[in-house]
Amino acid sequence: MQVRNATAMDVPEIVRLKALILTSSYPFDVRLDEHPDWPQRAAAGITDMLEHPDYTFFVIDEEPGRLAGCISAGITHHVPGPEWGARHAYIADMCTDEPYRGQGLGRALMQAALDWCRQHGAQSARLDATPGAVEVYRRFGFDLRADELFPAMRVLL
Repeated sequence: MQVRNATAMDVPEIVRLKALILTSSYPFDVRLDEHPDWPQRAAAGITDMLEHPDYTFFVIDEEPGRLAGCISAGITHHVPGPEWGARHAYIADMCTDEPYRGQGLGRALMQAALDWCRQHGAQSARLDATPGAVEVYRRFGFDLRADELFPAMRVLL
């Protein structure tokens, strides 16, 4: 099984894998049945990402029309600091379908994403790990940051 760049034809399968992440890996209950419009919104978001030069998805085919895994990567732009540059990466949406877990697909997907990020000038990469994936990401050099000076915060807009 080989990693390849996703295309518009892969969008329905990426939505399926994202639903798998949401319903089986998140540390809280995600009720997709309460959001019947979510698959269409997810497909639109993925399509938009695929059309943007600063985002990509990598996938591995199980068979034609069915994916065994996926991952996304995007470049974010910031004002450079004295010791860091302007380009950083955010990696997300990593999922290996259940029958293929433990076979190295996640490792291959992550390596493709990190290579793409480096090729696009990123000097660091961050991600939000589900609890069960922390050790997988540590193997790639990601570390947990409990940064009291810059706590992670968000607001829904």
